Amino acid sequence: MSTPKEDKIPEKPYKKEEFEAFVNLIKGNTTAHWVQIASALGISKDTITAWKQHPMAQKAIRDGIEVAMEGFEKAGKDDWRMWESKLKMLGVSPIEKSDVTSGGDPLPTPIYGSKSTESKSK
Repeated sequence: MSTPKEDKIPEKPYKKEEFEAFVNLIKGNTTAHWVQIASALGISKDTITAWKQHPMAQKAIRDGIEVAMEGFEKAGKDDWRMWESKLKMLGVSPIEKSDVTSGGDPLPTPIYGSKSTESKSK
């Protein structure tokens, strides 16, 4: 169990050069996992976990997400599926598909190779 002192975010991380490199990595155009970043910087993943809570790291994470979204939009600018995925990531439901041509009446169900069934509303 951690003590309150261990949970506190350090004002000045004890490995300044590594922390600055960490912040620069996550705010840029990186796709590395936290464990890979820790390994590259020669620090433990627990240190990364603590650093992610630091205000500078939080801002860098937001900046990194913004950079990633800009790249996402640029790569898929003409692809409707990209825009649909972006809406889903942002928590916006895509428009439900519904029939607007029948005035709300149920449409006949097609039976291939034979006649369609009649609408039940008649």
